[in-house]
Amino acid sequence: MLLVALLATGALTEGGGFAGIARPARVLAAGVLAWRGAPFAVVVLGAAAVTALLRAAGVG
Repeated sequence: MLLVALLATGALTEGGGFAGIARPARVLAAGVLAWRGAPFAVVVLGAAAVTALLRAAGVG
């Protein structure tokens, strides 16, 4: 349970405030890819791509 709390804190906050939607979306994308059995490199690159696309779209 402690690990889940640390993951949620790291995924949702930055500098004491909400980190924006890009960070939780990245964690969700990585979790889905890992759950589907994707190789680690694909998980990392997929999560980075989701973050980059959201930030490029201004969702940040």
